[in-house]
Amino acid sequence: MAFLYSKTIGFFIILFVLISVVKVRSQDFRKEYPKVGDTLPFFMLNVMHYYSKKQSSSLDFKGQPLILDFFSAGCKACFLSFPHLDSLKKEFEGRVQFILIGKKSPGLETQYESYMKHYNLNLPVDYDDSALWNQFGVLLVPYTVWVDSNGIIRQITSPYALTTEHINQFLQGKPQSLVTMENKQDQENEDHGNMFYDFRKPFLIGGNGGADSSYLYRSILCKWDYRTVSHGDIYISSKNKNCLEEIGVTINDLFILAYGDTMPFIMPYVQSDIDKLPNHFGQWATRPINESSRSDIFKYDVNTGTNLYSYSLTLPESENSGLHLQRMMRRDLKNYFSLEAKVEMRKLPCWKIVALKNAEKILRTKGDTPEWKSTFNGVTFQNQPVNSLLVEIWSYFQHEPVFIDETGIDYNIDLKINAVMADMNDIRKELRKNGLDLEKGEKQMKVIVISDALD
Repeated sequence: MAFLYSKTIGFFIILFVLISVVKVRSQDFRKEYPKVGDTLPFFMLNVMHYYSKKQSSSLDFKGQPLILDFFSAGCKACFLSFPHLDSLKKEFEGRVQFILIGKKSPGLETQYESYMKHYNLNLPVDYDDSALWNQFGVLLVPYTVWVDSNGIIRQITSPYALTTEHINQFLQGKPQSLVTMENKQDQENEDHGNMFYDFRKPFLIGGNGGADSSYLYRSILCKWDYRTVSHGDIYISSKNKNCLEEIGVTINDLFILAYGDTMPFIMPYVQSDIDKLPNHFGQWATRPINESSRSDIFKYDVNTGTNLYSYSLTLPESENSGLHLQRMMRRDLKNYFSLEAKVEMRKLPCWKIVALKNAEKILRTKGDTPEWKSTFNGVTFQNQPVNSLLVEIWSYFQHEPVFIDETGIDYNIDLKINAVMADMNDIRKELRKNGLDLEKGEKQMKVIVISDALD
């Protein structure tokens, strides 16, 4: 019996060791992606353009600071950042190497070449077959990797964090608190239930999004932590019931919710057969007017998180209406920021899309299958409402005055524009060929006016 007992003990010890080895090996095989503080891994650049070599590798950049900027054909923010990156490349010529990494897809090279020639860009670009994207765990673009002269990854940001000041601090080795972009590692952690923030659960309760002691104000108001993915409403209505979760938002965003309409009004809207929600775009100004003496608190920076907030409001279920939520928000904004607001009618600047005399002859649809195709080099509409054009142009100029449809067109249109969609003048030339025009004008509309609280 003693012999049998010892053999049994030995069997279980061997089994435990085998299970442990399997667990360790399974952990070892889990993919690890480069993160801030890591040494830059070896990589290849196989399809280089506008560089001294057709093929290159990370070894070619040893000993010099390197900026890798990943982009794709569908990323408007990426393309809009390229002129800025080109100016930085010229400013830091010989001190920092800039390289664009495009995710290879049909038409990407043609699209970039056209954009490059229009803006006279001089940036090295590699058209990657996704191998480099997979190696770096790129999840969403724009995605920019900063590597110092010692080969250490110092930042992973958007290209908009690349400023003269930030690059100089980077070259001097000074630490910087910049928002880090999410990669596949973060996504895998979330898939395994290791989410830092889940917007479906109350914010700051039970460690969701941070410690429950980190609030600045209860309802709750706190400084935004970049690890909580930005999430917010564009208006308040009965759909919110008795709760609001506004994560990574500005003071202006909060005032739009507290004083705005109970239906959308801050972006163009395309109605479909499925979703025919009303929208007040063009009747309201898209941004509040600031008449406060403290203009500095309205200046935000998505790269550092400056003046970005997370606000969570929960009311008793008996007060489950948009008006109750707005009323409480107004009190909170006044109590914390010493600001209040009112809604006024004012004549404000706008862009008006108007129809020329020959518009109907050129534009009226032939009634084919509805299509909407767009790239940075143009857009094609087939059997689409004219408001689709409004949405497409607005998507490139969201910080311009509001765009208003004053064409009077009540029929669907067929339209093809061959223009660099980031260039307003280029767009206007094409519109005029097709019976339309964009004109600067003014229009009376509602606007939220923010001021210092009187008491």
